[in-house]
Amino acid sequence: MPLDFRQLRYFVVLADTLHFGRAAALLHISQPPLSRQIAALEEALGVVLFQRTSRQVELTAAGRHFHEQAARILAALDAAVRSTQATARGERGVLRVGFTMSAAWSVLPRLVKRFGDAYPDADIQLNEVLPRELNESLLSGQADVGIAFPWQRPAGLEYLRVYLEPLCAVLPAGHRLAARPEIAVDELAGEPFITFPASTAPALHEMVIGCCREHGFEPHVRLETHLQQTIVNLVSEGLGVSLVPQSMSRMQLPGAVFLPVSAPRMVEQGLIWAAGNANPCLPGFLECARGIAALTPPTVMADAPQVAGGVDGDM
Repeated sequence: MPLDFRQLRYFVVLADTLHFGRAAALLHISQPPLSRQIAALEEALGVVLFQRTSRQVELTAAGRHFHEQAARILAALDAAVRSTQATARGERGVLRVGFTMSAAWSVLPRLVKRFGDAYPDADIQLNEVLPRELNESLLSGQADVGIAFPWQRPAGLEYLRVYLEPLCAVLPAGHRLAARPEIAVDELAGEPFITFPASTAPALHEMVIGCCREHGFEPHVRLETHLQQTIVNLVSEGLGVSLVPQSMSRMQLPGAVFLPVSAPRMVEQGLIWAAGNANPCLPGFLECARGIAALTPPTVMADAPQVAGGVDGDM
């Protein structure tokens, strides 16, 4: 006769109490079914587990050994059930997050911490990617969710705005405008610019170039590079100026001065994910993101200029 987990539970409770009446009460059954199940278990094992007298019930040597093993088996089963249910609820598992460098200096740390506090048993795998690579990683299933600028997105990708911040100017420390508390964008006309290639980060490239054009000049792009950290480093070496998201000022790189600009454009970042992604951890991550978005002042969210871009192409 094969063993079943019900028999193991009956046995462990009886071994813990050494009393048929108390064990039956704890199991919410009467004594006869309990006695029959213990007898069936002993028959299946071919050993005597309990010595029974009119006065007491004691474990045999074999019973004591089996009690240790059965308790471990039941504990492992209970843990497996709990972890499986937690995985289905998104409280356990792995969430793969792709992000661009801007997110690393702005919304990513807060979002990861908030999710980690809410779901301590879930794991996040972070992968820094270029904006142009993010859509494909989401559509192919290599990433569950991305954090990036909103740009043109293929059908099948969803977007949630999470974070807004202003563009600011970054200048070499020795620049003629570096001591000013604030500058106008048009004061950078004629300066050598360091920025992104349009092919790498089209949303931010369009925003920087468009911001300059709105203020009456075409920026003279001296250098293009893929990473904002590299842009700031090149500026600190006196090779040009740039407009970057304000969160980049957290780099505090010697030789680089970050200045607010009057009437700045707002840089938007959000979560992007495939509509069909069934990772149970994803809804909790989105909920954490909504909590962060709710902390953004509503007047800023309402008044922010729209980021250039549509919804039907490639990022």
